Amino acid sequence: MKTLSSLSIEPNSPGSTPPGRRFAAWILVLLGACLGVARAQVITEFPIPTADSEPEGIAAGPDGNLWFTEQFANQIGRITPAGVITEFPVPTAGSVPESIAAGPDGNLWFAELVAGQIGRITTAGVITEFPIPTANSEPEGIATGPDGNLWFTEAAGNKIARMTTAGVITEFPVPTVNSRPEGITGGPDGNVWFTEQVGNKIGRITTAGVITEFPIPTPASDPWNITTGPDGNLWFSEGNVGKIGRITPAGVITEFPVPGGSGTPDYITTGPDGNLWYNKYHGNKIGRITTAGVITEFPLPVPNSFPYQVAPGPDGALWFPEFGSNVIGRITTGPTTPQLMEVDARTVTGTSSNANSVLEPGETVQVDPFWNNTLVAPQALTGAASNLSGPGGPTYTIDDSSADYGTIPAESIGDCDSATGDCYLMTVSGPRPATHWDASFTEDLSASSITKNWTLHVGETFPDVATSHQFYAFVENLFHNGVTGGCGSGNYCPSNPVTRAQMAVFLLKGKFGASHVSPPATGTVFGDVGAGDFAAAWIEALAGFQITGGCGGGNYCPNSSVTRAQMAVFLLKAKHGSAYVPPSCTGVFADVACPGGFAVDWIEQLAAEGITGGCGGGNYCPGDPNTRGQMAVFLVKTFGLQLYGP
Repeated sequence: MKTLSSLSIEPNSPGSTPPGRRFAAWILVLLGACLGVARAQVITEFPIPTADSEPEGIAAGPDGNLWFTEQFANQIGRITPAGVITEFPVPTAGSVPESIAAGPDGNLWFAELVAGQIGRITTAGVITEFPIPTANSEPEGIATGPDGNLWFTEAAGNKIARMTTAGVITEFPVPTVNSRPEGITGGPDGNVWFTEQVGNKIGRITTAGVITEFPIPTPASDPWNITTGPDGNLWFSEGNVGKIGRITPAGVITEFPVPGGSGTPDYITTGPDGNLWYNKYHGNKIGRITTAGVITEFPLPVPNSFPYQVAPGPDGALWFPEFGSNVIGRITTGPTTPQLMEVDARTVTGTSSNANSVLEPGETVQVDPFWNNTLVAPQALTGAASNLSGPGGPTYTIDDSSADYGTIPAESIGDCDSATGDCYLMTVSGPRPATHWDASFTEDLSASSITKNWTLHVGETFPDVATSHQFYAFVENLFHNGVTGGCGSGNYCPSNPVTRAQMAVFLLKGKFGASHVSPPATGTVFGDVGAGDFAAAWIEALAGFQITGGCGGGNYCPNSSVTRAQMAVFLLKAKHGSAYVPPSCTGVFADVACPGGFAVDWIEQLAAEGITGGCGGGNYCPGDPNTRGQMAVFLVKTFGLQLYGP
């Protein structure tokens, strides 16, 4: 049994408070009676410059900031992780912007409830609005679907709508009359899921528009919002009856009552700690529910704050607008959150390895996890590793099961090697049991009573990419993240040039993940790409995102090689969105004229972002074909793919 033990003001000094930050951050200490371990969540609030702005929606943007809507002020706000806020007026007066979501194109998209429009805002603050065909439709929820389109609910229109990033809207009526669809999310099964507030159902719609409805067991539950959980299920709020619901992709529903009756749980999201987080609008709390249904709630410092949408930020915390207090709140998700993990990055006493940052069969390697201390006080941490296992056949051994992280400073990231040099040692040996070979182990942290299950990828996947190959670690990373399965016959073909057709698949899987599936091809976009051609769906999706316009004359040239100059443009448009324009060149590479060289601005920006260092000798080799080995490096660095991560 857990009880709220104490509430105290964050120990900050006046000189350390960032501009615009309310000088009141609260530490909520939760004691586990059976474990005797103190846990703390820190709530910090940042006042919004415009008074009575009535913030509601919030989402993390691709620029490392949070973006939120201001209903009454009719603005979109941007807040940095340090709390600096900038506001951008919505062109249509009285539009009432509500929910907001990061789009697949590097922009933010939001629903305008009263104006009946969907808005798009670039990370530079440029807003474009798109009218919805159905008048007075009252768009509420919005999300990016697994097909690379935007999907939104029309509460009054009783429809689910699909919208391309070019602004083309298709509407699908909900079977139940006057169901009032509200929340919406991309599902783990390749479909889109939504709530029916009045219909008291959870809806599932395929990307082709076929809708299935699942009744909620509790009558008149008022399901408001929905999200995909870390367990492969969908989770939703039941505002009228004070419950959190879970529905499997097959439609089986389980309900979990929140403490204290109702309190109107509303928005819900998956946190970086592997739990679900929700707001309690009338209960004035932020809640956390594990995938097993264990609930903990954290009161907000100011009464009647009316918290709204909850979203994970780039800092490992959860962010939420407070409608009544006119602030943006931030709550840490735990005393520590996992970051990346270095494996075989160095040789130390006890290791037997080549220190190439990949675990290979037969090696004993150092395993060095990184943890973020989210508290405003230092934390002394140690760890214990157990349960190293994997597919049957090989032997899995923990040679050193303890790690010492020393004392990690407040709000800082630390690792065991940098702190004390005392990290885990592990060995995997034996014949390869599968092409994609992953082991795993459990780490228990002492001071914060946190358990993390880490994945250990085992390398030497492709016989034609030796462990000494310059692109070896990047190829393993790309394979582990499901971006490629190789070139056939168990090989990767690192020296082969990348074709424009292959590039389309690489880019979209690198950006959206291994589970991303592009909509079926029509065969009408390019003259030389038929609906049944290799990668046709991916090529047409790439064009839909406006990352490519083809090679000229209405064609795409799918079998042509991609040059290194062309790849610079493709990568940065995929990363930042089709509207992105890089800074002007300054003259970085000797073989790329500035100005005047083809794609020179893009090439130099690729270098500025640390994605490329050129091809050697101060050159970039812009006309050379981009090889599959080079492509692995470009994709891993562009999209921040991790081989060993949280």
